[in-house]
Amino acid sequence: MAGVSTESLSKVEAALDANASLNPLHLASELFAVVDVIDRDGGLRRGLTDTSRVEAARQNIASTVFGSKVSSQTLSVLTVAVSQRWSAERDLADALEKCAVLAAIVSTHSHGGVEALDTLINELLTFVRNVDGTAQAQTALSNNLASKEAKQKLAVALGGPARSAEGVLLLERIGSETRGMHAARLADEFVEIIVKRQNRYIAKVTSAVALSQAQLNRLGHALSRVYNRKLKLDISVDPTVLGGLRVQVGDEVIDGTVIARLDELERNLG
Repeated sequence: MAGVSTESLSKVEAALDANASLNPLHLASELFAVVDVIDRDGGLRRGLTDTSRVEAARQNIASTVFGSKVSSQTLSVLTVAVSQRWSAERDLADALEKCAVLAAIVSTHSHGGVEALDTLINELLTFVRNVDGTAQAQTALSNNLASKEAKQKLAVALGGPARSAEGVLLLERIGSETRGMHAARLADEFVEIIVKRQNRYIAKVTSAVALSQAQLNRLGHALSRVYNRKLKLDISVDPTVLGGLRVQVGDEVIDGTVIARLDELERNLG
């Protein structure tokens, strides 16, 4: 995505975050189903993305088509999505597909934390390795005569023996609905989304000295309150920070190190 679609995507992701606390796995499944309907129906797709229609009209179309078929959480995300401007018609469905993956991530983290996200990534990467390394698997997944159910079953099997509910959902999606992509490359895309999102649940902490367990506990509780979610601490010791702490959660950095304060003082003096 580029331009206006990128800005629109961020708003849809915010709507996803606001609606993913209740049964996020079901939300993910419904969003994938909405994507399929939009992909199949060109008239509907145009109606939902046509900015010559007023925003309320596009919302009404979404409500009429999907309102009785999906949860209020899914409809809320969809309503925000159709309210945005998109550079291309396909971008709407692409955004909803990404939000489906994000909902699966929320579900995974809610019951297993960062470790469960690692497991989910491993399931998808196992699928990628098995598909890339086996011509028969590639042929079977691209066979237009094979049933959707058969492809889903094969994709799940190619993900390895230990599979989470979220892993099954994503693998079944990859096996049966690639939306024009190679199955392994779609799995790579899903992995990239998970890795980027996973950084939101890891606090990378750099300290001048080793922290005691009590200090780590206090830091963990404090950061969890600030970010309103449980964070996994990734601790490293770097004497060059000259005291204090540097904490990075996703793209946000909380720099309380002495050297950072000295740099700020130098800038102010300059």
